[in-house]
Amino acid sequence: MSSPAVTAVTQRRRRTHPLVLLLRWAVLLALIVAVVAATAIAFAPAPRVAATPIALPEASGAPVSVAWPEGIARSAGYAVVGIDAAQEHWGDESAVPMASLTKLVTVLTVLEAHPIAGDDRGAAITLGRADINALGAAIAEAAPVVPVYDGMVVAQRDLIEWSLVDSAGNAMWSLANWAFGSIDAYLAAANDWAARNGLADTVVADPSGLSLESRSTAADMTELGLLAVADPVVLAAIGMERVAVPGGTVANTNPLLGEGFIDGGKTGTLRVWGRNLFVTAERDIEGEPRRAVAVIMGVVTQDDMNAAMLALVESLWDDFGTVALVPAGTPVAEYRAPWGGVVEAATVADLHTDAFGPHLPTAHFATAEAVQDGIEVAAPRGQVGTVVVEDIYGVTTQVPVRTDAMLAAPDLGWRLTHPSTAVEWYFD
Repeated sequence: MSSPAVTAVTQRRRRTHPLVLLLRWAVLLALIVAVVAATAIAFAPAPRVAATPIALPEASGAPVSVAWPEGIARSAGYAVVGIDAAQEHWGDESAVPMASLTKLVTVLTVLEAHPIAGDDRGAAITLGRADINALGAAIAEAAPVVPVYDGMVVAQRDLIEWSLVDSAGNAMWSLANWAFGSIDAYLAAANDWAARNGLADTVVADPSGLSLESRSTAADMTELGLLAVADPVVLAAIGMERVAVPGGTVANTNPLLGEGFIDGGKTGTLRVWGRNLFVTAERDIEGEPRRAVAVIMGVVTQDDMNAAMLALVESLWDDFGTVALVPAGTPVAEYRAPWGGVVEAATVADLHTDAFGPHLPTAHFATAEAVQDGIEVAAPRGQVGTVVVEDIYGVTTQVPVRTDAMLAAPDLGWRLTHPSTAVEWYFD
């Protein structure tokens, strides 16, 4: 049998067209690329997932129970040292005579201009004729005085102690006049000091409080009490049981010193007004010292004043305490992956903190350094941070925060439906 003849036509039929070859190679290449891409997408390293904080529940404390001097006083107030806004005021909100509580303003104004460091006695002050005249004026007003003479040299701290312990009116006049050169200059400085320190309703008309025009409110006097106990010179003076004066010693005019944890204070009395009393008290609560200040203004009898102040101070102590600010098991963060995986992190113990009545500090979640960028897929459960609180006295407490599960990896279906995201993971 003879072979078919080879012609140009038969050669064209047997030769594959170049376009067909190109298409075949294109399909093969596409398959290879698809396999490589699918493999890359399937095995793209999932990124870390960062924490999203969960708002902590708002804790609330009980209202403070205060034994206000109803029916006895014109107004009153209290504050707790070291706790912002932990103060309340009761009664008449208008400004009333400060009486000798004015001396606290005078001493603090002078100490700002002429500070005393440590146990130093301060400047040496030579008294003159004007100081003798001030002594006579105080005697005429039936105010407490200390005897002085022309040319007498006293220490700055002597005048402070005589005025705050014995309530000597002439000592306060001498201190103010020495510090500012004149009483007018002192009054300008004292009223400026009061304004700068937030005592908006306080007006100083004289250094000792003998003037009915030296006036303030219980709210301002409570703030003044905080300023007074913050100054170590003033706090030391108002806590002295007795002070040496020319010719002997005299007792502190504060009748409550040493009672009901009261360790300092200042009295103020005017015959045409009544009695004012500022005190400060410190007591250990759960092993920690806690200090409060209180003021009562406008009481007629000494017995009523004593009973009212002791009751007011005593009513404050049971409002100090420890609270569970964040209970164990409280969710504080979650790790929510874009592919749907979610892991929650929660506290492993109660977070306790000191508080006073409704005044509570604020806690926050702090991420551990090792997981600042987030947690890894399939990482075992573990600590991812802490819940931290700085209490109202500056003490920091914290409890661990742990994840409750492993973070699931993205499945193949999700990867294939989000290919661009998966590819981007190689470049993160």
